[in-house]
Amino acid sequence: MTFDDIRLQCYERLGFASSPAAAVTTRIGRSINRWHRKILSAPAFRSFRRVQVTQASVADTWEYGIALAEIYHITERTNDRRLTKRTEDWWRQHYPDPTADTATPTGWCPLGYTRTQRRPSNASEIFVGSTAAADTMTAYAEVIRSDGHPRSLSVALTGTTFVSLDTAMTDVVDLVDVFLSAAPAGTVTYREDSGTGTVLSTIPIGAAYQRYLRYALIPTPSAAVTYYLDGMADMVDLAQTTDQPKIPPDFHDILVEGAIYDDWLYHGRLKEAQWIRDEINKRIMELRMWVWMQQTQGESDEPRRPTPQEELSLPIL
Repeated sequence: MTFDDIRLQCYERLGFASSPAAAVTTRIGRSINRWHRKILSAPAFRSFRRVQVTQASVADTWEYGIALAEIYHITERTNDRRLTKRTEDWWRQHYPDPTADTATPTGWCPLGYTRTQRRPSNASEIFVGSTAAADTMTAYAEVIRSDGHPRSLSVALTGTTFVSLDTAMTDVVDLVDVFLSAAPAGTVTYREDSGTGTVLSTIPIGAAYQRYLRYALIPTPSAAVTYYLDGMADMVDLAQTTDQPKIPPDFHDILVEGAIYDDWLYHGRLKEAQWIRDEINKRIMELRMWVWMQQTQGESDEPRRPTPQEELSLPIL
């Protein structure tokens, strides 16, 4: 079902018209997304968010950022190699100066979940610009100067022309956070030193901010190589009428009943809410079993087919 289909089922079962008041539409939509996030964030259902993305290394650059919630494995096909995951403590101990050693990476190290893709390579001035000429919103940045003092900077975008966040601030050594006053029509990029300098962070079309999982390649790459990152995608709320949940279609009814449960609680219909919560719990158990069978059932483990008599007599639930 699409997001619109799920909402229409909620309206029908709650006794609303197909186009209820805006407050109802907003409340139901938020409930659907809240239940979608509850399911997707549970450890048993992480497989629904599994993705593989690619990212190319840059010669003499050790730090990278990717828009993933978690990285499971990093592989590369040039040398047919899976990189070994290292702790930050191990990396700091063996590579106190990452720029001193360059070669083909054999390992990687997670560096945390941040708003930026990488730090400036040296004390720098920060520039920002967009790919859309119509973008004139305010761009913000929280930075650390070379003397250790934090500063908050802002500047009005001028479309595709890159502008400095502060022409007097040329000693930025770390970019802590970046965000916009409104969602952009184009892709907004923060760069060091100039409008053509190294990319420090990117905010995509339609988002006022972005989060990245930063990691280091060990040792520092000496050349460009394409890496394949297996990981878990960030969650994105259902917004467009044609958006579809990440859970299997057979279980989309959980989102309908979850939104109804929230609405009954909102209106104080506690007994009815408890009844439908029991139904939701049963369906989530069935979804958990579905995932377990997908992950553990081998080629030879075909499920036993019910007899004709069982087909006719077994209950649906």
